[in-house]
Amino acid sequence: MQLMGTIVPMVTPIGDDRAVDTEALERFTESLADAGVHGFFPASSIGEFPSLTDEENRRAIETVTRAAGDDATVLAGCCDTSVSDTVAKIDVAAAAGADAAVVVTPYYLGTRQAGLERFFRAVADEASLPVLMYNIPSLTSHSIDIETSRSLANHERIIGLKDTSGSLTYHSRLIEETPEEFTVFQGATELATASLDVGTDGLIAGPANVFPEAMALLYEEHRAGRLAEARRLFREIVMPVVTATSDVPTAAALKFLLSLDGRDVGGTLPPLPELTAPERDRLAACYERVDARARVVGR
Repeated sequence: MQLMGTIVPMVTPIGDDRAVDTEALERFTESLADAGVHGFFPASSIGEFPSLTDEENRRAIETVTRAAGDDATVLAGCCDTSVSDTVAKIDVAAAAGADAAVVVTPYYLGTRQAGLERFFRAVADEASLPVLMYNIPSLTSHSIDIETSRSLANHERIIGLKDTSGSLTYHSRLIEETPEEFTVFQGATELATASLDVGTDGLIAGPANVFPEAMALLYEEHRAGRLAEARRLFREIVMPVVTATSDVPTAAALKFLLSLDGRDVGGTLPPLPELTAPERDRLAACYERVDARARVVGR
């Protein structure tokens, strides 16, 4: 399987009853598809997966897979701390028609590299979908070392890694020291163009929820060798959004920006807080500035 491009780690629309709003999620998925993104990632961190029940996780993945269409790439969030529950979520995603499962490093319990490798191998041995590992040490307290990644890359069901470590050095080493067919995605959007420069396969980028055309175009322009245009998009559209959302809960910030764009996806689930008035004002100013620039590229 060859995965590449701009993948959207999708927010999860939530209704007044704190349940997944599948109708809003279907409309949102279709709007992203129309914008030309290269793939969809439901039940992501930005999708608030830890706050979803197993049933809500299933409904989110099924809705996105159905709305995205047969030719779309869907990476389904299948994140849990036990092997059995993770495998069960992968089975659900496979039944829904997802292309691969994204599996985060276990969290809460302390472990070491041998434990992480044991976990991923056990999941992959039973997985009904190819597995993309998810390295986000700021939220799990565990980082998948390069040596561990290199070892796990030899497993036939482990096809790649989403790296949200925030380290370009780690990212570059990961690309250089794993097989060519091992997919590496950058999850830290502030490193988007730098990661493309060193050969990343694609971007799993939160700002693509709000400005999907610009994020997809950034990848395509860079791939075509039009580096100046890719860097302009990064500088004028992507980084202002990254900066404005850097010190507030990302899901809450992106949902507020989407509301300004006329796409109501509801609020966030506890334990995420509601945004303060100064935070909303700052995000609104960012949206007004960036939206004017984004319209030039087809919004």
